[in-house]
Amino acid sequence: MSEKRAARTHGRTRARTLRFREARAASLAAAALLLALGAAGCTALDNAVAKVPWFTTMQQQVVVRPFEAGALANGAQRMPAAGTVPVTGQEDSLDILTDLKNVANPVPRSAASLERGQLLFDTYCIVCHGPAGHADGTVVPKFVPPPDLTLDASRQRSDGYIYAMIKQGRGIMPKYGDKLRGVDRWDVVNYVRKLQGQQ
Repeated sequence: MSEKRAARTHGRTRARTLRFREARAASLAAAALLLALGAAGCTALDNAVAKVPWFTTMQQQVVVRPFEAGALANGAQRMPAAGTVPVTGQEDSLDILTDLKNVANPVPRSAASLERGQLLFDTYCIVCHGPAGHADGTVVPKFVPPPDLTLDASRQRSDGYIYAMIKQGRGIMPKYGDKLRGVDRWDVVNYVRKLQGQQ
């Protein structure tokens, strides 16, 4: 009996092994077929589908290169949006000590400029410099005090110097050039001049 049972078990195991090998061979053949079709790219099928006009296969599409001449419908070149970084890189850096003596403030001290300057000063500068520029901001008791903006030393600085300090920072003052851009910096300069009593 045990020999018959052993023979039956051996026969079942052999049959299972054969079925497993056949299934594995079929799986490998299917994978090889899929790989071959993928390598061929199914170009015949793609070409046939591309002839039907309402199927989108992305074979023929308009390529827009925005900075080439004639990129727009009227043949004009697309210009970058206002306020973006130029394609040549970032803004020019200003040397606080040498380049700024001749930089004039291009923004007149109008009511709109002073109002915008006060808003920005109250947003970014007031915590250190205080509401009137006397270096009495809320962080001063726990930090190194900044210069008093109303003293003669600060009054004698050029507008360009203050502009560059806002843009690039210096010493313990961090740069705010990434937060205040272009005309906004000049508006803050105008507001600082108002705090200094200059009209």
